[in-house]
Amino acid sequence: MDDNQQDKEFSYATKKCPECYTYVKLHETKCPSCKTRLGEVEKHGMAKRTFDFNAYLFAFIAMLALGIYIWWAFL
Repeated sequence: MDDNQQDKEFSYATKKCPECYTYVKLHETKCPSCKTRLGEVEKHGMAKRTFDFNAYLFAFIAMLALGIYIWWAFL
């Protein structure tokens, strides 16, 4: 058997939160103890971290606003 077939044979009953290592059900999208958003289960039973687009957008807007303020105030 090659590695792809072996990976597909695993069936998990739970997954583990990557932040607090709490076991959660497979269908859960948020960890009940630390409120981290969870994705699908990985090869080793850990849940994948989801991409938080809103947080990156907010950080970009905040840095842009800071740059505009510095330009306005000092230049």
